[in-house]
Amino acid sequence: MKKTAFIFIILIAGVCLYAQTLSWEIKFLRGIQSESLQNSRPIRMETGEEFQILIKPDTNSYCYLIHVGTLREITILRNAPLIGGIETNIGQFNLAEPSGLETIFVIMSLERQPELERLIREYNLNPNLQQSKDNLSSEIARLQAAVSELGEPSVSIIGSGGVTRSGNQQAQEATRFAEKAMYVRAISIRH
Repeated sequence: MKKTAFIFIILIAGVCLYAQTLSWEIKFLRGIQSESLQNSRPIRMETGEEFQILIKPDTNSYCYLIHVGTLREITILRNAPLIGGIETNIGQFNLAEPSGLETIFVIMSLERQPELERLIREYNLNPNLQQSKDNLSSEIARLQAAVSELGEPSVSIIGSGGVTRSGNQQAQEATRFAEKAMYVRAISIRH
């Protein structure tokens, strides 16, 4: 009886621990051929090239994607929940002039981030106001610092299938994250 109770407690603890963490994967695909690129270090591309980002969480979660361009201009790419088990194409993007370093901040969380959402709304109302940009940038930095204090996320590169527009089967790499309730992932693109 004690052995059965012990196993039951261990199983419940494991389920609770899993329920409190977020597992998700991201794919960064370049060009019409949808070439899969690793996003763990700066990505080299050419001005004018296209790319797309696909994200698939294991459970319902909140996703915020914020693009900081070469001239430090900010664009909100996503500010909405994602449905668990469904791969979402965040969009097709084109690298425009001027050339330089661009960064996309991918913020994934099990819980809404009300302060971030408030600052995104404030920024959307006043995109040319420097204070709105500064406040949003500060919140991203604060979230990055809070997440990094929890230690590096568990990351693995996994292979997954994909089909190109021409119908050919193509292997795609996804970066998978697990074991935390929130992530702030910076993807750097140099062109």
